[in-house]
Amino acid sequence: MQAVNYSHARNNLKSIIDDVCDNNEEVIITTKNDKSVIIQSMDTYNKTHAQIKRDVAISIAQIERGECMSIDEAFKLAKQSYRD
Repeated sequence: MQAVNYSHARNNLKSIIDDVCDNNEEVIITTKNDKSVIIQSMDTYNKTHAQIKRDVAISIAQIERGECMSIDEAFKLAKQSYRD
């Protein structure tokens, strides 16, 4: 992932778009006011969005079946993972 400032992005927008789409790259564009955006291809966006929707649907189904852990179990696993 590369980061460029707003002026560079404005002056090179076509090449940035081509690079993002052709190389499955993401580009961060920053401003002087500490605002940032990410440009990614529509294909990458759609894949990510679809995966999130699938993950949420799976999680909802698990919750509905009662297949979720208590907060204490989750905390214990998180602590253990942090130590490893």
